[in-house]
Amino acid sequence: MNNINDFLNEWNWIRGLTIKFIESIPEDKLTFYPSKNFGSLGTQLRHIVTVQECYLNGFEKGRIDFSKKRKDKTIESSKKKLLEYAKLQDERLKKIVSQFSKKDLQKIIKWKVWEPLPNPSISQCFVYMIEHESYHQGILQLCADLAGFKTIRFF
Repeated sequence: MNNINDFLNEWNWIRGLTIKFIESIPEDKLTFYPSKNFGSLGTQLRHIVTVQECYLNGFEKGRIDFSKKRKDKTIESSKKKLLEYAKLQDERLKKIVSQFSKKDLQKIIKWKVWEPLPNPSISQCFVYMIEHESYHQGILQLCADLAGFKTIRFF
C-alpha cells in the first residue's frame, strides 16, 4: 500500500467496524471465553489494539517488538476503556502517518516476531495491520455467535 490516504481510508473503514462491534457488545459478554484455549472477547479486543500500538511504536523507533505488547487486563473488561484505548491509538496513527513522505513508506522496519520473517517496509506494515484487524473480526464474530448475542456483521 503506497498511498497514505488510501491506507487511512481503508483503516478508518476496518477499524470503524471494530468500534461498532465494541459498542454493540453487552458489557458482561467481554469476559466470555469461547473455549479454555482462547482469550475472552475482551482479551481479543485488547490484543487487536495492542498490536496496532506495537506497529506505531515501531514506526517511531524503527523497530517493532510484539513481545513488548501492553498487557493491561483492566482494558479487557470495560467497553469504555477499550473504546478510549482504540481511539487514542487511532489518533496516534493519524499523527504519525501524516508525517510520512512517499519515500518513507519504503523504509524498512526491523521487527521481532515469533518466527524469522523478512523485515517489512512501512507500506507492508500498513497491509499487515489491516489484515490483522480483519482476521480478528472473524474471530469476534464467531465468539459473538457462540456467546449468543446480536452484533454487527463484518460480512
